[in-house]
Amino acid sequence: MMKKIKLTRANKSITLKALAPYYYQQRALGHGTQEVGKLILKIDSLPADKRATFSTEEIRLMRITINRLRNERLGKGQYTDAADDMLLKLF
Repeated sequence: MMKKIKLTRANKSITLKALAPYYYQQRALGHGTQEVGKLILKIDSLPADKRATFSTEEIRLMRITINRLRNERLGKGQYTDAADDMLLKLF
């Protein structure tokens, strides 16, 4: 299943900030990083404020990593509106 999502500049930024640590963590553990790497490149190359189509697996990966980033920021008492906004778009 595919889903179209509009990525604003803020949502692109928060998604890339969430995916990058996951990519490096998986790489350090010796796990495959090809799918995450492709998703990072796809999001980075998209123009802001345009709708893009993402697969179920890509959306699942974004949800997991953005939620992880959100929870980490909440644990530190930091601002999470951008992460919350992006998570709402994914659900």
